Amino acid sequence: MEKDLLLVFDDISKKINKFYIGKKKDLYIKQIEILKQEYAPIEIEERHEETYKSLVNRGKDLIKESNIKDEKKVRYYLRYCGAAEFDFKDDIKPLNLILKSYLLTCTLFFVLAPQYFGFLLPLIFVIPIFMGLRGMKKRVLNGLMLGISVVPMAALVAVVWLRSAYLALGNLDAFIGGLAQQYNFSFQLTQNLVVAFVIMSIVMLSSSVVLFASAIRYRRMFV
Repeated sequence: MEKDLLLVFDDISKKINKFYIGKKKDLYIKQIEILKQEYAPIEIEERHEETYKSLVNRGKDLIKESNIKDEKKVRYYLRYCGAAEFDFKDDIKPLNLILKSYLLTCTLFFVLAPQYFGFLLPLIFVIPIFMGLRGMKKRVLNGLMLGISVVPMAALVAVVWLRSAYLALGNLDAFIGGLAQQYNFSFQLTQNLVVAFVIMSIVMLSSSVVLFASAIRYRRMFV
């Protein structure tokens, strides 16, 4: 049964060669060849048989002339096959890494952004962050792209915090004293909060980098 999909890939390649030309044809053929190499050694376990059969049936349906000429259907099927490969290999660790780094980045963004950017900025991102999280859980590519839209702002917030801390190093006591007076906190509490926020800024910047790098590297997991 494991060879059925490889045969479907061959049939799709023939149709691509027939109906496409130029860079589009080369791109699709290259993607199919990569899929063939990656699927060749995979042994489909019984619990994945329905998913595998679905890929085969969808591939056979794509071969029809009315479907193979539709670029959206071709791209979607190839992405679907690429994403399913991770399921067949039981390799969902990258998804867990993306979700964890995303949740950490977003949580720290909500905590750190108001100090320098007010409460409006994090409020603007509430809906995109929620929709991004839901899309990531469902492994939807648009959800992933929407989710990582928070990365630039999170990185900016982290850099602003770290820059402020760096500039205050020369007169740290006065800086902390000013904050303590502004918020009516004790000096010791304010000092502890500043240290905590600086640490959180470093963590948020790191998690933002991990999130972006993981999303780019493992985007094939998403359809």
